[in-house]
Amino acid sequence: MSYTQSQRNDSPAWPQALAEVTVMDNGLALQPMCIEHGDDESVEEFAERKDKFQLKLLTGSSPQKKETSLLIEKRYSWRGYNGAATLDQLPNRMTMNAELFGRIYATCTVNVDSPAGLSVEETYPDEVAAFRRRGARLCEFGKFAVEPSVRSKRLIGTLVHLLHIYAHRVQGCTDILIEVNPRHRFFYMRYLEFEQIAEEKECPRVGAPALLLHISTQHVCRRIAELAGRWRELPDEKSLYKYMLPQRQEDEIVLRLITEGTVPDVSAFAQEERLSEYA
Repeated sequence: MSYTQSQRNDSPAWPQALAEVTVMDNGLALQPMCIEHGDDESVEEFAERKDKFQLKLLTGSSPQKKETSLLIEKRYSWRGYNGAATLDQLPNRMTMNAELFGRIYATCTVNVDSPAGLSVEETYPDEVAAFRRRGARLCEFGKFAVEPSVRSKRLIGTLVHLLHIYAHRVQGCTDILIEVNPRHRFFYMRYLEFEQIAEEKECPRVGAPALLLHISTQHVCRRIAELAGRWRELPDEKSLYKYMLPQRQEDEIVLRLITEGTVPDVSAFAQEERLSEYA
């Protein structure tokens, strides 16, 4: 079934979107960026669309969770990764999806530091411990998966911005970590301005080499303030920050995230952690 035959975006079965992004605008070519995949007919089909992706929180409903997990599993398997495709919906994690007519085309998860820890510290425990000693409020971005037909810079920029809004504005995070395959470092370092902070290691979760990258939320805020919404007037700017949302829209999203109950119940999570110690 093609996406044009799938469920409409305005179906009540799907939660209201936090943001919308046009599938493709003229002049924003669908370029591969970090996605190692050749062009096909679906890329050309998307380039002609004027429909809008809807960016929505994964709420835990079975259809959404299943489709999100399948997308992650498919993209991880294509890259040759072993395991690590499981989507765990813990209270300290938030998953954002990009949907079109009810089908999920992109997903990414932010994991806020908690007693449960971070996935990256399995590979880089010393580096994570050093941040905590300095008093950093950490989070990590992960479970990033995008259909090969979707290469919209505006979509990726908006998706990352929404994760940053939740991590920084709602949860108070000061630093973002991400563990990536060395082949993909160029995308994160050039387009999002992450910096490598540790040597390459083998990631036991996926059985592949990994690098630890870092960016402060202060840097992200500064670049958003400088560039957000200016993608039409800054054609030579390479970073994705120019595709991010203006301040007014960011403030509205923060209010929605808080008032609609998406902030984890810290007391309930702490109780869950205590119970797990005796499981």
